Amino acid sequence: MKITSPYNFVPLNQQVFYPDWAEQASQDLPFKDGLDVSLDIKLTNVSPLFTRNGSKDGKDTFSSHIIDENGKRQYFIPATTIKGMLREIVEIMTFGKMQEGKDYQNRYFGYRDVARQAGNELNAEYMRKVSKGKPGWLYKEGENYYFAPCSGELEKIAIDELKQLYPSYQSDPSIWKSNISVGKNGIYPSYPEIEKNDNYYRIVCTGKFGKKQHELLFPSAEDEPILIQKETIEAFTTMYDATPGFSDAKDGESCFLSALENGEKIPVFHLRLEEGKETLGFSRMFKLPFKYNVKQQVEVLQKADINRPDFAETLFGYTGKETSLKGRVQISHAFMEGEVVDSELIEEKGILGSPKASYYPIYLKQHHSPYKTYDENEGIAGRKLYRVHTKDTTIPLPLNENNPNVESSFKTIPQGQNFHFRITMHNVKEVELGAVLAALTFNHTTGVYFNIGMAKSFGFGKCEIEENGIKLNGTNEKIDHYLQVFEKQMSAFTYEYNQQLWAQTESITQLVNILGEHDDSEVHMMDMDEYGDSKFEKRNPFNQLKEQGTPIVSMLTEEDKEEIRELALKAKGERAQKEARKSLKEKYDLAKSCFEAKDFQEAKKHYNDIIDELLKKGINIQEENQIIADIDAKIAEQEEEAKQQADQAALMEQANKLAAGLGATLDKLAGDGVNYSIKDFKVCFQKVEKWLKDSKAEKLSESDAKDLYTTAARLLKEPSKKEVKELGKPFEKSGIWRKLTTFLDETRAMELYETYNSK
Repeated sequence: MKITSPYNFVPLNQQVFYPDWAEQASQDLPFKDGLDVSLDIKLTNVSPLFTRNGSKDGKDTFSSHIIDENGKRQYFIPATTIKGMLREIVEIMTFGKMQEGKDYQNRYFGYRDVARQAGNELNAEYMRKVSKGKPGWLYKEGENYYFAPCSGELEKIAIDELKQLYPSYQSDPSIWKSNISVGKNGIYPSYPEIEKNDNYYRIVCTGKFGKKQHELLFPSAEDEPILIQKETIEAFTTMYDATPGFSDAKDGESCFLSALENGEKIPVFHLRLEEGKETLGFSRMFKLPFKYNVKQQVEVLQKADINRPDFAETLFGYTGKETSLKGRVQISHAFMEGEVVDSELIEEKGILGSPKASYYPIYLKQHHSPYKTYDENEGIAGRKLYRVHTKDTTIPLPLNENNPNVESSFKTIPQGQNFHFRITMHNVKEVELGAVLAALTFNHTTGVYFNIGMAKSFGFGKCEIEENGIKLNGTNEKIDHYLQVFEKQMSAFTYEYNQQLWAQTESITQLVNILGEHDDSEVHMMDMDEYGDSKFEKRNPFNQLKEQGTPIVSMLTEEDKEEIRELALKAKGERAQKEARKSLKEKYDLAKSCFEAKDFQEAKKHYNDIIDELLKKGINIQEENQIIADIDAKIAEQEEEAKQQADQAALMEQANKLAAGLGATLDKLAGDGVNYSIKDFKVCFQKVEKWLKDSKAEKLSESDAKDLYTTAARLLKEPSKKEVKELGKPFEKSGIWRKLTTFLDETRAMELYETYNSK
């Protein structure tokens, strides 16, 4: 059986385009090349249209309107509706982020019918797991949730017996109403207690299921409660959100979720799973959770930086936890031209609904058999858009004869009406104006439409902006100029990552084809039996939703394409360099810390290691070479500074020596602190000659001469054997005596000579 659907998905972009002008975007500080322009636009609804009027109860059956002074309805499309539509298309066209809370709600999904229908093996595995579920009571205290297990085994009570005890018992409505029908305390079920086989139990109804003949009895006694993980509660509330009576409190009624949040206990089954996880269910055959939730399926494809604004955020504004930006695009209401009297309105009635994201054959990426489920984390199908029906056709809404309360009733505006609105853009770049024009015109691609308002899945709200339906004010350039600027910018981005021009990418092709016309057979919404059948290839061969694959019109010239390829190649190289350096961040940080600590030799060593790694990856190292050159300069400065300090220290030492006199040098003690360091005349004379040179004197001062005389007298007392021979020579023939005569006058030298020889 072929899968059909009123919607399809634009594949989610893995890379996000972050404008390099985002930080400068402002309403107050203009760009140097900023534009102030306006667009006057005519939009025509090709099929009947209805937009919610914003009434407090949401039950106004007339499309958005005001009552004029003549008491007549003036219909319009709300500015928020147009802005939401326009922003969604711009986000797709500019490869924006898919954000939790804005573009999707994180949900967990469970399965029960899969195991029941898929065969004995899965059925046995499912039954093995759920049989271990423990009945008990879930409740909330403060911000925490607890589960109090029942002490004892489950029992049953026959429905016939239950009806005798409680004639008001109802098995057909929701589980909530079934429990209310047995007993209630105010607006909540009371789960009345009964005795059976000398034990006490509380009656818990689990609703109608097949040929069910019994309801459950939970043992009244409870064991110690256990703390439930917040993730378990989130999974529980999202898995059962669509269950009637779980979270749909309205018109003063309550539900399981409101009872839980108000401190009431609700009956559940608790099951511990692998890896410390757990799950909660509502009946003995409760849902088992898939391994992965919606958020994980998004993030496996797109790892966006939530702190960096994408193109649409930069242009339309955003509000974040820490930062926000006011948008530079204002849009007016689109008021209808002329008048439609009430008798011309087309009244519609039926159920507005479609399968949820739990329907994995459509909502998850599917490439081949078997279908991927939420147990595999291969990613979501993409961004959901409603497919456009052919011409002005619509499909009748399904009716519910058993429960008319779930039906919606509304009066649509007939097709062929013209609506006029204005878009005002302040301080925008050419590429931003081009993005808005591309979203409005699809680059002049014919046969592409917008979906606006309610019942889009049934063909309502199909609209178009014709070729002459846009007037650009405030600039002399034509629309095509800005379309070309935008496409060049986006193509440089897509070519860098995927070697594809923007108009050739799957995202843009899928966008224009989803918004192109489809036969009724393609957009038929399968009923629940068909949806169930299409999940299982045992009954139906693997199949996918397919689009025609017609590309969007490109505004690029051949010269543009060549320029884009060159820019993309350059950007790719820059990105490769950036990523290579990012991978070496720890080494860069270490090298930088050494540099800041002025340990330049160590910093140079680390940068050389970095250069070796970059060269292996073929990365240009010009930047690192310059750093090495700067480090070498610092090392040279450091060495010169050290030399100057050493020279200064030497000068200081010399000055201190000169100030201390020659005696401090000649009579300096050796390392032992006992003997003199100068022990012979040869060394003594060397010291004296150096002293004269350092002091720049031709002869010794009187004080220094006395110091030399004293040292010479000391040396003469214990001369070496070699010196004894020299000292014993006649005065005029001895080198030692002649040298002393040079430093001292002849009288003092002779005095030493006579003293030595008189011994």
